[in-house]
Amino acid sequence: MALAQLFNEGKYGLTVRSVNELIEKLTSINWYSNAGKYSPKIEGKLAQFMSAFGVHDYEIKWICIEQVPETIKTLSFEGSALWEVLKELPEQWKKKIDSLENERLLNEVVDRVPEAIFHSAYKQAFMTFKDENTIKFLVGHAMYVSILACTAELADDHEALSVLIELLEEGHLPLGPKGNTFYLL
Repeated sequence: MALAQLFNEGKYGLTVRSVNELIEKLTSINWYSNAGKYSPKIEGKLAQFMSAFGVHDYEIKWICIEQVPETIKTLSFEGSALWEVLKELPEQWKKKIDSLENERLLNEVVDRVPEAIFHSAYKQAFMTFKDENTIKFLVGHAMYVSILACTAELADDHEALSVLIELLEEGHLPLGPKGNTFYLL
C-alpha cells in the first residue's frame, strides 16, 4: 500500500486526502540531513513560526550535533512563552475534529502515523547521532510532531505547523525550548 493511501478515501471521505498528502510528505523527509549546519533562512522560518503564534520574546540558539545529547537533557517547557500557546492547541483541534465528526479518523491517525514515521526517522537518527538516548528522543520527537501536524490537518488548521514541517523538510531540527531559548539544529 502506498503511503499516500494510508487512509482510504472510500472509508473516510475526501477529508482524508490532505492527511494522506501530509503523511506522504512526512515519510519522505530526509530527517536531520542538515543538522548542525547554520542557516539564516531556517532561522527566519523559525522566527516566522514563533511570530504566527504571537511569541516575540525568545532567543534562538543553534547547536551542533555533538551538543544534542546534553541539550535534550536540559529542555524544559517551564517558562516558555511558545509552550503557553502550543499546549492549548491539541485540545482545540480535538474539539474541532469532534465537531467535524472525524474522531474515528483521529484515533486511526494516532495509531498508524507513528509507525509510518518511525522507520525513516530512526534510520536517519541512527546514522546521524550515536547516542542511544538521543536517537530515542529524536524518533519520539519526529513521531509526536507528525501526529500533531496530522491532527492540525484534520482540524482544518492547515497552516498551524506548516513552517515547522518546512524546517524538517530542509533537514533541520527545531529541537525545543528551555524557557524562552529555542534550540535549533
